[in-house]
Amino acid sequence: MSTPAPSRLAFVDNFRLWLTVLVVLHHAAVIYSPLPAWPFHEPGRGPTSDLLLLFLVLNQLWFMSAFFAVSGLFAPGSLDRKGARAFAADRLRRLGIPLLAFLVVLNPLMNLHTFPAAGAETSPLRWLVTTAAPRYMWFVETLLVMSLVYAGWRYLRRGRPAAPVVGRGVPGPATVLTFVTGLTAAVWLWRTVVPSETYWPVVGLPTPDHLPLYVAFFWLGTLALRRGWLDALTVRAGWTGAGAALAGAVVYLAVVVAFPDTFAGRGSWQSLVAAGATVTAALGLTTAVLVLFRTGFATQGPRLRFLADNAYAVYFVHGPVLVLLGRVLAPVEAPAVAKFALLAAVALPVCWAVARGTRAIPGARRIL
Repeated sequence: MSTPAPSRLAFVDNFRLWLTVLVVLHHAAVIYSPLPAWPFHEPGRGPTSDLLLLFLVLNQLWFMSAFFAVSGLFAPGSLDRKGARAFAADRLRRLGIPLLAFLVVLNPLMNLHTFPAAGAETSPLRWLVTTAAPRYMWFVETLLVMSLVYAGWRYLRRGRPAAPVVGRGVPGPATVLTFVTGLTAAVWLWRTVVPSETYWPVVGLPTPDHLPLYVAFFWLGTLALRRGWLDALTVRAGWTGAGAALAGAVVYLAVVVAFPDTFAGRGSWQSLVAAGATVTAALGLTTAVLVLFRTGFATQGPRLRFLADNAYAVYFVHGPVLVLLGRVLAPVEAPAVAKFALLAAVALPVCWAVARGTRAIPGARRIL
């Protein structure tokens, strides 16, 4: 039995829109934070830069895991309708082409200011190769791999199509506790070989220590809509998730501040506590925000629909926009938080304007 095509869920669209805004804010904060993790970076903006670092740490605990969960929501229904091969081809088009375009066009634009410093002996081609990186498009790259693996798994099971299972409510406390325990163990063991400060330069994944979280949340997303979990989440579940997220965040900050070696992994008890706190915060806050959007932001007017329709294109183009605007604002003397607020206020509308223009290119709407 195939899953019928789901109607567009406005609250999920709004949630994905908010996550996209968080991505833009996250990378805007990196520019003025102590972390030199962006092509354009302004260090030394006073003690308020530590507040931006705190925002980055807390944001990283959950928001990309939530993005993978949302990305997995409609995968089962889409694959049921199209078949595994057409689904895989669609993912290659919608994810692979933007990734390639970023590597060839947008990433060089983000790094253009480094070309003169490369020296006259460096050819443009060599400079392109040495600066090539997926950067924030690592999410698209990783999602593409997960989608193709999912399509392959469903193709192998094509003789046993999965029927929708709805109306059974959300998993009970024992099931949730088992999931949290199992995922905590997986993250902890993973970090014995992939510490938190690991970077994979070729793959581009900036936080490979979170990979078990990303895989698990994508898998949860593929189950949630089919099994009716989104409709079954109660306000009480939202408040419980919020409380769990707060506790997880407090424990995480306490352990990493008290024991800086936590990031080294190596199977330490501190790494185990940090893994459990991360899983708890990610699952709790994702649950809480889903309930919040389903109960308070479940409709879309023309403006929200416009913003949601262009959110993927914003994700695609926001990097060069932030670099350009950051360089324009460089002469402004202000504390880190003030410059971040100014950049965010300017960058968000500009990102949507650029995204709209990008989608106006012939054929772009079929991809973005």
